[in-house]
Amino acid sequence: MLAPTTRALGAMHRFQVHRDPWPEFEAFDPSRYDVKLRRHAGWHWVSRAQAEHGSVHQFSALLHALCEARAPMEMLGGLSRLITDEVRHIELCATAAKTFYPEGADEPGFFNWRTPRAPWPGAPQLGSEVTPDPAHEHAVRGWAARAVLTACCIGESLSRPMLDAVALVSTDPVAILCAEQILKDEQFHASFGWEALEVLWPTLDAEERASAHTRLSRALAGFEHTTCGELRIEDLAGREVVIEASEEPNLGTLTTEQFAAIFYATLEAEIFPKLRALDIDVDRAWAERLGVRSGGPAAEARGAHTDP
Repeated sequence: MLAPTTRALGAMHRFQVHRDPWPEFEAFDPSRYDVKLRRHAGWHWVSRAQAEHGSVHQFSALLHALCEARAPMEMLGGLSRLITDEVRHIELCATAAKTFYPEGADEPGFFNWRTPRAPWPGAPQLGSEVTPDPAHEHAVRGWAARAVLTACCIGESLSRPMLDAVALVSTDPVAILCAEQILKDEQFHASFGWEALEVLWPTLDAEERASAHTRLSRALAGFEHTTCGELRIEDLAGREVVIEASEEPNLGTLTTEQFAAIFYATLEAEIFPKLRALDIDVDRAWAERLGVRSGGPAAEARGAHTDP
């Protein structure tokens, strides 16, 4: 995915995505770090690159669906930026992975990742009609609300404090700058999600809202599984999880315990209050996630720290 294309396409791409001071990847000196540490970081960053690739896929489908539903132009404009940002994040994360652990090119699966697939069914398809179809537009808006709820309101809201922590613990300027650049975009993405949901939610009927509730339960189960592994909120009770500048070399990685602490704290302090303000029964959705989880992992989340 980092392969060059043509000179003109390369220039177009860089003009779109190389905003802000681009990290000086070539200045990174791998001899300063233990290979085990570099490998751990390499798999972390390539996992995030795969997740960002999935976001391009998800937001592209969302844009297509909202265009068919004749959504407001201001919504389409904001969403278009999200897609460009996610392409930028793929390059940042994949280049970081390749820079920190060039030996990964010889490891199966390091760059040969899976084809992205959305963690939800596709949008309702428009028939052959060329005239506006209110029923189809209504169904698409319900689908879009569920997608925005999962990908932006939860996913991007969680990504923001996690990247903030990654930048904090990193000891190398390349890792710090990668995290900080993505963090700037994630703040916009989360805001877009909440604003879009505020527009879409009042247009949904009781059936569509019930579907959104089911999606919320699945999303919470999926994010919890992907982010926290086997740790649960009760495992952290009474324990202080410290996230601070690292005294040891760190190329932008957090422990599972740190990821879990950020996950639960962000749900409680930010995400749940905003959902309650929309009159969404988050307490019931949170309780019902247990039933989803017992049926197996729900792949609703953007994995951020998977190691082989």
